[in-house]
Amino acid sequence: MSKRLQITLYVIAAYLAVFGFLFLFLPGIAEKVLNNKLPDAALNMLYGQLTLIFAYVAFLAARGGDGLGKLSRVILALTTGHVVVFGYQLVMGVLNFSQAGPPLIINVIFTALLFLFRKDITD
Repeated sequence: MSKRLQITLYVIAAYLAVFGFLFLFLPGIAEKVLNNKLPDAALNMLYGQLTLIFAYVAFLAARGGDGLGKLSRVILALTTGHVVVFGYQLVMGVLNFSQAGPPLIINVIFTALLFLFRKDITD
């Protein structure tokens, strides 16, 4: 694994861990950071837990070893899915740019970096 891929995966793990923690334990702060009302406390907790699990998967992928290709592909699918969802929400007017723009831009960058840096991995 290249150092660039490893660093990218660690950054994604940290990013996901922060948002997972916010959704799970500090939803009021998450609302302020996201500039969006979080209407369902039960779903916030579920989303926080899922985000923390994906942070752990990114961390495991960054550590290398067996399954690196598969784990990094899961994180690539996650970031690509976020690009599609936030892009759709922005284009369709579900969210405005201040709500969908930052996570869209961050996930476009993560997706591009993962796509570029995964080239040296053999599954």
